[in-house]
Amino acid sequence: MVLVYGLSSAFVIIWFGGSWLDMVPSFVLGCLLGALQLYVAPKSQIYSSIFEVTSSIWLSFLGRAIGSIKNGRYFCYGAITQSGLSMLLPGYLILSGALEIQSKSFIAGSVRMVYAIIYSLFLGFGLTLGAALYGWMDSNATTETQCTSDLSPYWNILFIPVFTLNLAFSSQAQWHQIPIMVVIGCSGYVVYYFSALHFNFSEFNAALGAFTVGLMSNLYSRTGKSFKRIGYCNSAFTSMLPGVFDLVPGGVASRNVLKAGISQLNAAKNGTLSTTSLGTDSTFAFGFTMIEISIGISVGLFLSTMIVYPFGKKNTGIFSL
Repeated sequence: MVLVYGLSSAFVIIWFGGSWLDMVPSFVLGCLLGALQLYVAPKSQIYSSIFEVTSSIWLSFLGRAIGSIKNGRYFCYGAITQSGLSMLLPGYLILSGALEIQSKSFIAGSVRMVYAIIYSLFLGFGLTLGAALYGWMDSNATTETQCTSDLSPYWNILFIPVFTLNLAFSSQAQWHQIPIMVVIGCSGYVVYYFSALHFNFSEFNAALGAFTVGLMSNLYSRTGKSFKRIGYCNSAFTSMLPGVFDLVPGGVASRNVLKAGISQLNAAKNGTLSTTSLGTDSTFAFGFTMIEISIGISVGLFLSTMIVYPFGKKNTGIFSL
């Protein structure tokens, strides 16, 4: 499972504009994160309560340190940090809350949403603090969060299936469930990718991708028993799980957090930090941006269910998270 974390971090690098070189430190940081989450955190109740914050701090610290080598000539700080943190991003937690609220479970959904917001703010604070700590140690630390990658978009054909496969493994999927999970997950991302090329509207793009994932999952749950030779999932929710993870908006939001954090650090360093800049550039954007896109995903899933089951379905678990 530690290798799964490392491979997930390495192959998600293309989403953040990373390069082939960025995959190496991303893999190492992902493995380190997996080891801490799977083996260290469960053994210490105190550490497990601060695991997410401390992880975002050292990931941002190490990511900025690596990205500052030769003034960012070889590695990209933004891609390394965000890809290393990809397995911790709380987009799915926010999505769960949105689906609970949509299914009229207001108490459970509200608790999930509020917890996800606080969780997001903790991660955003950790990313900013980690970058600040290294900035205080190195006056020449990089401030560039955007990457200029030489990776062709066609590499998505390889990277997305591998990333989805690792997500299926991290979800403890059975071997017979993995093929259909990968197919559905990749299909949803294809729709999301081409939609993003034409529409500069993140929520709408996420809704289209989620609609594809939900439509294929629900159709498969109705007819999938006849395809057991290529794999079978017991429910629509099981088959759509990696597809939902593929659409989790953590990457887009965390990119904004890095920009906001660096902007705040530069403003504080230059003595130009104001209340207005705090309101616009603070890490609060992290949580609220993720909520907006997650709601788009939940709407897409809900619409797909309405099409496949227009009159409802007994004992369905689509909104029972």
